[in-house]
Amino acid sequence: MFEKFKDLIKNLPNKPGVYRFYSLDNSLLYVGKAKNLKNRVASYFQEGRPKNQRLTLMISQIERVEYTVVASEKESLILESNLIHELQPKYNILLKDDKSYIYVRITNNDQIPGIFLIRKKYDPRSDYFGPYTKKVGISDTLRTLRTIFPYCQERSVQERPCLYVGIKQCDGICVGREAKEDYLKKLEQIKKVLTGKSEEAEEFLKNKIVAAVEIENYELAALWRDRLATLKETIIDQKIILPQPQDIDLITLILDETGEGLQIGSVFVQNIRSGKIVNVNNFILSGTEEVDDGEAGFEAAFEKVAAVEIEVSGIKKSLALSFLQRFFSSYYSQKTDTPEILLSVYSANK
Repeated sequence: MFEKFKDLIKNLPNKPGVYRFYSLDNSLLYVGKAKNLKNRVASYFQEGRPKNQRLTLMISQIERVEYTVVASEKESLILESNLIHELQPKYNILLKDDKSYIYVRITNNDQIPGIFLIRKKYDPRSDYFGPYTKKVGISDTLRTLRTIFPYCQERSVQERPCLYVGIKQCDGICVGREAKEDYLKKLEQIKKVLTGKSEEAEEFLKNKIVAAVEIENYELAALWRDRLATLKETIIDQKIILPQPQDIDLITLILDETGEGLQIGSVFVQNIRSGKIVNVNNFILSGTEEVDDGEAGFEAAFEKVAAVEIEVSGIKKSLALSFLQRFFSSYYSQKTDTPEILLSVYSANK
């Protein structure tokens, strides 16, 4: 097998990228990411390397290898995730019905940064929040945030104000009425709310009220006061479930192995920020996959894991790690403030 791909491996670059394995009938077997394409692809064909039954079967079916070089390991993570979701390779662990998940995308490279709901992460220059399983819930949150921190949907300065200016949900950055610096400060507060740091946004609004009063602009002070009230009534006043204002993700993986070698995993995630639950999601994964040691996203998240209960009857640790790696790499790939993680793994067959 190694001789078959010896020339290919010899010419692979020592750069980050994404590789793809194809079978004789041109079916896509597997998509993987690497910070060093040459080393990663070569590792599959090394003699004596420990391989489980599923990995051995996959390698025996490889007929062709393709690869794409990217600029950074982070970009390889995003490209790999997009290809897996789009092409559904046979041997990758897949997030089922991933297109139904919603992300909040905040652009950074537009003349006027904007906020959008999307179903696929594709731009490494943007910030992403989520995923969310219910569009209605996050849409309502953004609608509320827009009344508190008005933002624009135009991507560049226009000659005429956008429709949101007339209903006071855009302060006119689209026609030069608002300084970009002030606009970006509001977006930062929206990001804080989306990551569960509502108290910081509350402090921002209080400072706005004080500043308006100091210049005796009581109408403006009343505006910021009303926005603060909206924030507290709709977002801040949630029930505190932890005695300390901790940021924790509670992750539970339940694995079920069928008699045909296919594994199905259910991942239940509770996002707790400042001691309050801010998001709850359930993800279904299926497939067969080995553990990719040392990959981005997975390592970054796993460093934060506070408690791991993987030694349970009926589950191999390598299998649990395979599912966790796929989930962590996808779920945390765009997150900039990975919290402490409490993780539990259970068998559905126990």
